[in-house]
Amino acid sequence: MAPSRLAWSAALLSWVIAVPLWFVGKYVLVIAHEGGHALLAKLLFRKLHSIRFDRDGGGVTAPASEVPWLFNILIFLAGYLGPSMFGLFGAWLLVRGQTMMVLWASMAFLVLMLFAVRGLLGWLTVPGLIVVLYLVTMRVDPPLQTLYTHMWVWFLLIGAVQRMLHFVLDRQYENGTNDSTHLADLTLVPSAIWAFVFLAGTIGALAYGGAMLLRL
Repeated sequence: MAPSRLAWSAALLSWVIAVPLWFVGKYVLVIAHEGGHALLAKLLFRKLHSIRFDRDGGGVTAPASEVPWLFNILIFLAGYLGPSMFGLFGAWLLVRGQTMMVLWASMAFLVLMLFAVRGLLGWLTVPGLIVVLYLVTMRVDPPLQTLYTHMWVWFLLIGAVQRMLHFVLDRQYENGTNDSTHLADLTLVPSAIWAFVFLAGTIGALAYGGAMLLRL
């Protein structure tokens, strides 16, 4: 399959999973969301207490101790932008022909997440995703393997935008406890502003990552 045809096919299939099938896709995307929190926390040398996932498609990453103000801001920023961050890294690897690296890096990160995951839902979804990625890596022939890996990266990029569209259109930034309300408390910048920052960031990542994958 030609590279451009492969990229467009993967984008279309991933759009179906991320948008019409969002009621399923959100349970995969939240793993990347909480993974973004966890990754920033570890990069800032913070210990994690737990990562939990909710039945409604949400989740919580709890540090083991109090986090300094600036570190807290960075960690909260890495949640809704997490899938986009992972998607951009995956796109960067794919355009360099590193299909296997995307798969193995994804599995390695998920295995590390398991050390902090708590609760039945997390113990089902994270290992389940690891198994799917492992089967793609070890049991799928190269042409389909490349397609599925592109779909995985496209899903992260598209799903991040879909999540933020729901977040903004449903005005979720006004209700309950989420990253934007936490950031509002930390910075005194309204949660609505943070919601649109997240939306703009995910759209920008999709445009840039998509351009890389489509060789535009």
